[in-house]
Amino acid sequence: MPFLAPSFARLPPLSFLLADQVETRKNIARHLGISLRTLQRYQASGNAPRAIYLALWFESRWGMAALHAQAFNEAQHARAWVASLERECERLCGVIRALENAQGGAANSAVFNAI
Repeated sequence: MPFLAPSFARLPPLSFLLADQVETRKNIARHLGISLRTLQRYQASGNAPRAIYLALWFESRWGMAALHAQAFNEAQHARAWVASLERECERLCGVIRALENAQGGAANSAVFNAI
């Protein structure tokens, strides 16, 4: 599975990530494992460590959209794989039926239609 996190150049600004959160700043700081004052300092400077950016990104609408898109794509891939296996199974069942109906079976064939 590829990395879902964007490069630092593709991350939205910290102010956008914070504005996208519905929780209070106090709860956000607790979730990030930092003090409220540290979060306020990051917000005032507009800069934070990459781990903070990524944690906020995955909690934002952009991160959720990336996760949902990845899950949807994987589900479609799995569905296509199952469909191909079902087609292969049907093809092999046809081969078995053709071999069972073939003239002059093998000498050691089982006899199923004795009666």
